[in-house]
Amino acid sequence: MYPFVKKGKLPYTTISEKYALEYGIDEVEVHIDAFSGIPNAKVLMIDDLIATGGTANAAANLIHQAGATCVESCFIMGLTFLDGIKKLEEKAPVYTLIEVD
Repeated sequence: MYPFVKKGKLPYTTISEKYALEYGIDEVEVHIDAFSGIPNAKVLMIDDLIATGGTANAAANLIHQAGATCVESCFIMGLTFLDGIKKLEEKAPVYTLIEVD
């Protein structure tokens, strides 16, 4: 398991991705070597909530930058009225346990 967290929380060398919020910009990061030494690494992204999709899309971009493939994304809850799921589905299939319209 490799954490994708807000900028400045991880030790060691990281790569980061900025994303837009309703009220500004935020940034998420991961260790630069998160998937090194794993040929054709495949990643299942898991989180609690997908709303606008900013964080999830940034994480999917970082997975790619780190040399892996995001094969699926899973969330406990998806807020379908905010279109984050639609945006992320362009990168990988998205699964939610609960959807709120």
